[in-house]
Amino acid sequence: MPVIADPQRTRVPGALQHAVLLRRPGTVPDSAFCDGPGSAVQRCTLHRARDTHSKERPMTTRSKTIAAFVAASTVLLAVPAAAMDGEILIDQAKVNAGAITQGDAPGFPATLSRPGRYKLTGNLKVPAGKNGIEVAQHDVTIDLNGFTISSNPPGEAPTAVDAQDVSGLRVTNGTITGFFYAIVTGELGVIEDMRIVSSGHGVALEKGSRIRNSTIANGSAAGITSCKQCLIEQNVVTGNGLSGISVAGGSVLGNVIAGNGDYGLVSSTGDAIWAGYGNNLLFGNNGGNAQVFGPAFQLHPNVCQPACP
Repeated sequence: MPVIADPQRTRVPGALQHAVLLRRPGTVPDSAFCDGPGSAVQRCTLHRARDTHSKERPMTTRSKTIAAFVAASTVLLAVPAAAMDGEILIDQAKVNAGAITQGDAPGFPATLSRPGRYKLTGNLKVPAGKNGIEVAQHDVTIDLNGFTISSNPPGEAPTAVDAQDVSGLRVTNGTITGFFYAIVTGELGVIEDMRIVSSGHGVALEKGSRIRNSTIANGSAAGITSCKQCLIEQNVVTGNGLSGISVAGGSVLGNVIAGNGDYGLVSSTGDAIWAGYGNNLLFGNNGGNAQVFGPAFQLHPNVCQPACP
């Protein structure tokens, strides 16, 4: 006799009125209860196993708190990174509108009056007679984000980033071109991964600052200047009209200093601290004459053409 399963039922052999279908440890077995063998159509109903070790528990207050926390965390993770880490985004339109920070008037310069991180989202073209960005607070980081700050027209804007009255400026990851000064820092400044080209002076650094992994090229004056007790490492300084690097104490390590109009390295005894230099390549500076001027210790061998002092 055929056995036909109703919805939510299962087929079992017609000879069984009560068949054990499945048994798992710790469970009551799955069972099928069927009509008697005398029925024209035998129907069997499946009874699913129940886990005898588990109990339905209501959600406790602690569980609800954890669930609410997870939900809130999910919402926070969906917020864009700029909003999460407090970055302020800057482009030409925002500079023209003003109010980037408190006290920032419309147009250039963009005034940064609060500490924290700022990121460019487009190129900035600075008109004649105006600075690009003026930093009025300590501990400001400016990420150019691969974009360019330029003087428009070239050579007519004074300074791209001016932070001479504050400490802790950090400028990274972009290009500056066409200014009288590209970057002026206060104490403890950091310049990294920058391309500074066709300006007058490239970078003016104050006491305790660092510049590394950057190119300062084709300026009409000095490449890196006013550097007091600084660390200058892994840069290319070339084609500038005056000296390549000018320091008053500090370390000059692993740089290529070539083809500058005056000495490649100028050292003075700032605060009675002499400069040290090593692993640098100096050639083609000062019209092929002496490459280094002033008292400086060779911390490691340098390659100079003509010979280093």
